[in-house]
Amino acid sequence: MKDRLINFFEFRHNFVLLSLLGLNFLIKILIFYNTTTFLVSEAGSNFIYLKEIENGKNPDLFVLNYRSILSYIGNFFKSSTGTLDTFFWFQAMLGTFSIYILYLICLKTTENKTSALFAVIMATLLMDYHLLTPVFYYQIFEIFFSLLIIYLTILIFEKKTLINLLLVFSIPMLIYFSVFFRSTLSYFWGVLLIMSGFFVRNKSYKLFRSLSAAGIITLFLFNLLPESKFRDTACQPLVNNFRFYGHTLYGGDGGEGSFVYEKNRVLYEKRLKAFMIKNNYDSVTIQVHNSFQRSEMKEFITKSPIKWLLLQVRKVAYTFGIVPIRDSLELLTTGKLSLKWYLSAFIIQVPYAIILLIFVILIVLFFKVTDFNNVNLFFMSLVLFYLIAGTCLYGHYSERYRQVVIMAGILPISAFYFSKFIGWDSHKSIKRGRYILLILILFIIFSHWGYQAYNVLVVNKERYVKALNLF
Repeated sequence: MKDRLINFFEFRHNFVLLSLLGLNFLIKILIFYNTTTFLVSEAGSNFIYLKEIENGKNPDLFVLNYRSILSYIGNFFKSSTGTLDTFFWFQAMLGTFSIYILYLICLKTTENKTSALFAVIMATLLMDYHLLTPVFYYQIFEIFFSLLIIYLTILIFEKKTLINLLLVFSIPMLIYFSVFFRSTLSYFWGVLLIMSGFFVRNKSYKLFRSLSAAGIITLFLFNLLPESKFRDTACQPLVNNFRFYGHTLYGGDGGEGSFVYEKNRVLYEKRLKAFMIKNNYDSVTIQVHNSFQRSEMKEFITKSPIKWLLLQVRKVAYTFGIVPIRDSLELLTTGKLSLKWYLSAFIIQVPYAIILLIFVILIVLFFKVTDFNNVNLFFMSLVLFYLIAGTCLYGHYSERYRQVVIMAGILPISAFYFSKFIGWDSHKSIKRGRYILLILILFIIFSHWGYQAYNVLVVNKERYVKALNLF
């Protein structure tokens, strides 16, 4: 069975790769032309800024908690070709090219074409990723920049002097530019500095200098040209909701991005009123809201540290839970497709669940501490931790935030352990304890997913009916 699998992947490798990339692009285009819903996520703001640009206005690149650079890009395509459709074709091409970068990352990490193709196949199955194409939003760009910067960083490890010199300056510029689309890589300079420490331990001082220089230049750029330079100075202070909901119990059942339940709103307003009386505030401004939210976060973290830690665990568990991404579900249940909600959920969630389960199974069975001696795996593990922290722990959670984690973290690491699987001598036994641990972990995962499904379909069905009117 294993040999047949290997032979399949190795058969005319380049043809298979090009076919997969072509299939990816075709799926994205087919989805685009069978979709009439483009306003999911925060895409509405991009359409507003696009209309302003068409009317001769020039919105700031950062407008309160939103960005407008995508609107400028959309306007370029629309004014050049007469239709916004070409922008979505561009997104389809960028999304497909991102998968090719994923392939290159996996090839560098595993030195195994079969494993690299495995990652491409997994990405091809990920319907959530294809469904980003018709959305006038930033996630395809976020994934593209994340994968590109990861790949360029891996190139530094090859110790080619001239290339490294170019990368030391180009990587910080790309990281900085990526923040105009999403803030995902705002603290990636920390990853570069940690990696420089890895090479100190290995006495590779040349790589230490390259990575530490890249990290310091990145940090310097963010301090030299902060977001405020591209924001109207007359703008009101930014709303603190993103972190507030992620570090208190006000958001939904905990860690969600809005009150959801009226009882949470009532409690918030009651405590806000008491806060204003205590501090002699006359009116509720954004500054007052932010000050109140900071005090609520501080009180919750300091007085209930165990609950706060459990909240962080909950955010990770629910980000990678079984509930479909709302945007993906909406795209499939509307437009020309108009699929039933349960069929849409199946199409979306089964590939995602397969990817996550394969990731867990491969790591539990084949992980060894000595694997971290492989610089690429150590780096990818660091990237995975960074992305999970940034998407799950920094603020409130949302299922759609997991896209970049899967594409730029989970799939490359899965490819590494898939290479160990195909090189595994079946006559070498895996210790029984690993199988027991795997069964236990899978039991926990399926129990959690089962609880989530019951909570959505039975306990809180009304909430989800209200959100999407699917049932």
